[in-house]
Amino acid sequence: MTRSFQSRLSDFGEVEEEPPKPSVSPKPPVKRQKPERKLWKKTTSKDEEWGVCNFDDTVFFVQLINGRMHAHGMEAVCKWCEGVLEIREETKVFCGGRCGRYQGEFSRDLNDYLRWEGVKSYTLRKIVAEVEALELEARDLEPISYAPHWSILYEYEDEPETEDLSKE
Repeated sequence: MTRSFQSRLSDFGEVEEEPPKPSVSPKPPVKRQKPERKLWKKTTSKDEEWGVCNFDDTVFFVQLINGRMHAHGMEAVCKWCEGVLEIREETKVFCGGRCGRYQGEFSRDLNDYLRWEGVKSYTLRKIVAEVEALELEARDLEPISYAPHWSILYEYEDEPETEDLSKE
């Protein structure tokens, strides 16, 4: 029978070594400029075919590729049977699969994104309209008498973001 021996820390020569002494001069924290973050990134493009869907008050942009709807880079499918969705009567979306259920509304007018309240925040509606080249509704153009002249969202946009790398 062979006896097994347990390894000891001293077998690896780590016990007798002295730990390195910390340097006397403190290093200044290294700061790196973070990339600028925007509240909304451009989604649509003029050289592609886009539309807007409203499914149960969830409003989103869809890209039409070969007559099929794609959202977030994936083909949109029925939430019940995962069948392919089809647009009927230019404004209604139905499942083209087994269940054939009504899914919601469709519009080729991208301004319907704001009309269907894809964005509810007054400040964000203005930003989305500017980035996506949409027309603001009349209610968005009226001044809000009860609101301050600033938005908390603008405070975050003006701050230069820096990352403290000294902790890494």
